[in-house]
Amino acid sequence: MRTYLDATRGRRRIGAVLAAVVVALGSLTACSGGGDEKGSITYAGFGGTYQEAVKAALFDPYSKDTGVKVLYDSSGSDVAKLVQMSKSNSMTLDLIDAEDSSLAQFMAAGVLQPLDTKGLNGFADPSAVTEYSVPWYTFSRNLFWNKDKVPGGLDSWADLFDTKRIPGKRGMVALPWGIIEGALIADGVKVDQLYPLDLDRAFAKLDTIRDDTVFFTSNGDLQNAISQGEIALGYGNLARIKSIAKSGAVPLDYTWTGAVLSVQQLVIPKGAPDEPDALNAITYSLKPEVQKAIMDKLGYTPSLKSLLDGLDAKTRADLPGTEETASNETFRIDVDWWAKNGADVLKRWQDWQNA
Repeated sequence: MRTYLDATRGRRRIGAVLAAVVVALGSLTACSGGGDEKGSITYAGFGGTYQEAVKAALFDPYSKDTGVKVLYDSSGSDVAKLVQMSKSNSMTLDLIDAEDSSLAQFMAAGVLQPLDTKGLNGFADPSAVTEYSVPWYTFSRNLFWNKDKVPGGLDSWADLFDTKRIPGKRGMVALPWGIIEGALIADGVKVDQLYPLDLDRAFAKLDTIRDDTVFFTSNGDLQNAISQGEIALGYGNLARIKSIAKSGAVPLDYTWTGAVLSVQQLVIPKGAPDEPDALNAITYSLKPEVQKAIMDKLGYTPSLKSLLDGLDAKTRADLPGTEETASNETFRIDVDWWAKNGADVLKRWQDWQNA
């Protein structure tokens, strides 16, 4: 019989259940599987190879164990659209895959269902747990280059902005978080002095590479352009970079210097049609086998401390957020700053792109 978490009150009682799952995972599905009652949830992710990996690692086994069907949407990064859906009472999504910057804007807009996460433990980074979200892995965006086009590689954000010494078409996804910070680092700002962001300085620096950069509307479009040899260097999602490198489409390499870290969170929007099953899916994402599958398929860092501590040095040396991959230009997005300023920055970013 399908198991539900308690969804009878405004604040979902997820804390005790998740705490138990972190300590002794597997209890959720022990008596599920094969029941008569089956629901469905709609998950908003980012499409492409990412969505395929998440489906294989999390939702395929989740559906098999619970009987709950999962439908897929690729608008996870369209914060404005999802906020509008919630505020207009037209929400069709049950579960949203949110990175730090998106989470900050959702929280600021007040469109997330609060979760009772008291007593929740077992995470490598306990501070990543919020009132509205549960972390399931740490990812990064990294500087990358085509080794045929940029034989000397990149060692810093300053290299990415040095169009005279390193010519070639740059490629990035048209979202400001991380890029704004990277522009400031390239202009000489120290990582520990980034916030509050000096937007005038950042956009002035971005002006210097504007004519040499293609800003893509999605990760998939950037991935395709890199694979076809249209992009020489840039900044992108590590899982996509690793996927291209593994495919052999082009000789792609990347650096951990300047990597932008973000904790990926699963959240439930207010007005979600099936909150109970969405809660179950969040809990399921913390199963060790799911966490390991995400690490294997995407190359990202599990959120469970026990799993992370058990990894060998070689594995940790290619995972975001570990001591082995830290550098003096590595940083994590300031969630609080983006929560307060994200909407204004996004408008300025869009105006700059359209000018």
